Amino acid sequence: MDVFLEDPTNNVSSSLLSRLAVAQPLQASTVEDLIAECRELCRHQTRYVAVRRQQVRRIGEHAIRDVLDDHGLSVNCLGFAGGFTGALGLSYEMALSDVRRALDMAMDLAADSVVIVPGDRGLHTYRHAERIIRDGLVRCEELATSCGTKLLLPNDTVLAGTRDCFRPKLSLLDWLKQMKVSSIRPMIVVRGQAGAWRLPRGWRLSLADGGCIRICHRCSSYSQNSQLLKGIINFLNRGETGSPCEDLRV
Repeated sequence: MDVFLEDPTNNVSSSLLSRLAVAQPLQASTVEDLIAECRELCRHQTRYVAVRRQQVRRIGEHAIRDVLDDHGLSVNCLGFAGGFTGALGLSYEMALSDVRRALDMAMDLAADSVVIVPGDRGLHTYRHAERIIRDGLVRCEELATSCGTKLLLPNDTVLAGTRDCFRPKLSLLDWLKQMKVSSIRPMIVVRGQAGAWRLPRGWRLSLADGGCIRICHRCSSYSQNSQLLKGIINFLNRGETGSPCEDLRV
């Protein structure tokens, strides 16, 4: 489940909460399942979804777009692509080509963003890995800008492993700020056990800058996700009223 600002460019005095939106991850693997799932999403007044590229290949780009359009749903996020350091079994040039294909797919789905997993340090020195990843992101950013698509860079693994994630010595927000690229935004990944969570420092700036918070928990249950979302909104509301607390418990 992704939490993001529906209009991050809005500089008026409207509150952060009034602009929050949520994208539910699609679970369907067939057209029939997708239709049933979209009906359920509409029943819960969901407007945005996150889609995996494997689902698109399995169901078909045009079929997914048609079913989502029929139900008034939009793709906020498409995942994932990349692996510049070779940690995911792709060479550097193959990873660049993979991102280009993902951006083409995002355009076909009218997706707002694509998740980029850079790959971990692997057998490289830190400095060499950082240089490879920076170069890969910059080259992909140029194409993303021309496509009008954002690239989301996670601060933690999105594949429930460690090989997809690169952790810069600076905070992810500071690292991206140093790169001075317009289309790359941070994805703050939040995981937890027994309802105890902690949002990393900078999560509010990430949202305001067009990034998102990905909640990796209870993805298959809409009712549980709804309860979790209530806790998130209550927490964000406490933050807006001046509480310095970064812990989220639901």
